[in-house]
Amino acid sequence: RYGGIFDDPFPVRPVNTDNPGYGVSGTISETGSFLLAGAGWYPHLENSHSTYKLKVSAPAGMVAVTAGRAVSRLTQNGKTESEWEIDYPVEGLSLSVARYIVEEKRVGDVTAATYFLEPNKHLAESYLEATARYIKFYSELFGPYPFQKFAIVENFFPTGYGFPSYTLLGSTVLRLPFIVHTSLGHEIAHCWWGNGVLVDYSSGNWSEGLTTYVADYLFKQMKSENAARDYRRQWLRNFSTLVRPENDFALRQFYSRHSPPTKAVGYDKSAMVFHMLRKVVGEEVFWEALKDLYRNHLFRKTSWVDIQNAFEAKSNRSLQTFFDQWIYRKGAPQFYIDSVQTTRTNGAWQIRGEIVQNDPYFEFPLMMKIDSGEQEHLQKIEVTGNATSFELVSKDSPRRLTADPDFDVMRWLYPSEIPPAINSLKSSKSLLIVIADDTDSKLQEAAEILLRSLGIKNYAFAENAHLNDKRFLESDLLLIGHPQRTEMLQKLPGPVTIRSDSFSLNSTLYRQPSNVFFGVFHHPFNPNRVAALFMPLSSEHAESVARKITHYGKYSYLAFENGKNHDKGFWPVEKSPLVYKFENN
Repeated sequence: RYGGIFDDPFPVRPVNTDNPGYGVSGTISETGSFLLAGAGWYPHLENSHSTYKLKVSAPAGMVAVTAGRAVSRLTQNGKTESEWEIDYPVEGLSLSVARYIVEEKRVGDVTAATYFLEPNKHLAESYLEATARYIKFYSELFGPYPFQKFAIVENFFPTGYGFPSYTLLGSTVLRLPFIVHTSLGHEIAHCWWGNGVLVDYSSGNWSEGLTTYVADYLFKQMKSENAARDYRRQWLRNFSTLVRPENDFALRQFYSRHSPPTKAVGYDKSAMVFHMLRKVVGEEVFWEALKDLYRNHLFRKTSWVDIQNAFEAKSNRSLQTFFDQWIYRKGAPQFYIDSVQTTRTNGAWQIRGEIVQNDPYFEFPLMMKIDSGEQEHLQKIEVTGNATSFELVSKDSPRRLTADPDFDVMRWLYPSEIPPAINSLKSSKSLLIVIADDTDSKLQEAAEILLRSLGIKNYAFAENAHLNDKRFLESDLLLIGHPQRTEMLQKLPGPVTIRSDSFSLNSTLYRQPSNVFFGVFHHPFNPNRVAALFMPLSSEHAESVARKITHYGKYSYLAFENGKNHDKGFWPVEKSPLVYKFENN
């Protein structure tokens, strides 16, 4: 017997969400209890995969849920006892306790369950139906579901955890209408990858990238090829915006997400690598290799080497070069089209040129697209070293030549390919904040909440009347309220117009006190820096919106009405070093 006190403070209205657990490892309260696997709440044998029988005694009505199978739940003598059995080996056990209303649905031999609090119990049916669909879908794709149940468990503070056989989501997250179609599928896919096939963390965490690819990305691809292409492009934008040489690292060094750059590597780059692997080995081999990996490594620690071996065995080829450069090296290639020449022979156009790579060099297949206006022609070349020559043929007069037209290669994008976005601020090394009305305390408070939510640490406030020109030029800018110096807005793109008492965006006029604009655009005087404008038409609505902006990191602009997002989007990209436009032939 032993005892302990678990009282980690838990957030009620968190500002920054980069750490999905908010540092809470164990807390017991009247609202609810949460004990993470590493909190020391049960005896643990080092380096073991244990099975468990667990009985939790709590005040009447407080139901406990964990991994495994629910054996019994009984309320008597002022207590509720919940008994669980975990008969498959797990690396760690987490526990949640609250006044749950439990609903269940059978999916073959599997129980789908919801453990929701009273205000959200009406959501149970939609979550149970979606869970049944996902379990059937992934069972056909990879193999039988490995657990007796899958439960969606409501947490009393905001989280987004995936554990063996259940997910733990905060109350606010559960109510978001898109979660059933996105995050839920992601967490269920983890039952195959990460919680079924276990991660050998000594060689890096591959499960987040693979799960992102077979869940979030696959759902986009099932919607349309254009949606999938846009998703890949966004991965590249996230990586190119958030990752710098000083914070970059190889995939084998990724263990968990704790900041925007680590997410850009461990989720976005990793998913992109699985996409390239699928392109290299082919459709049938890719999905069959994953089936083999699941069948042969269920409940076993699995490394990147094991993944490589599975794909090599199924494709009957060496993938050493692929894994060496994408898993064990950091970074990504950056390349451009150069030295393009055209000649016309026998009624056809010969197009010659080079793909020039910046150091360090990578090897990869690259699609080239010729657009003649009448038709499009695709041809694959193999890129190696500093310069790779290519020779293409077009039956019609070429108008446009594009390298990697569908964003299939993991690469650094050029600045001209990335419209300024909120993520650009998150990676700022030096940010100068200028508040239009220094006497408005609500604007000041909103600015500080915005900075915390974006995770920005290197910033300074500047007064309008004492802006140092050098400091102004060398820093990114965050403008709060309508600027006193209107030249600061001279780089705002055409779709938006700012006035002191209103703004228009995409031909819509916003003039109500509850309207708020946020946009990131090019710095007015320094092409290598960005500026952002946070303009609530009334400071009364500034704080509530400031908390939400971080969740829209990929977007260039946002418009809010009564605290809800009304419009969002990207500024257009006008040029790219991977696009060559031909003169009239």
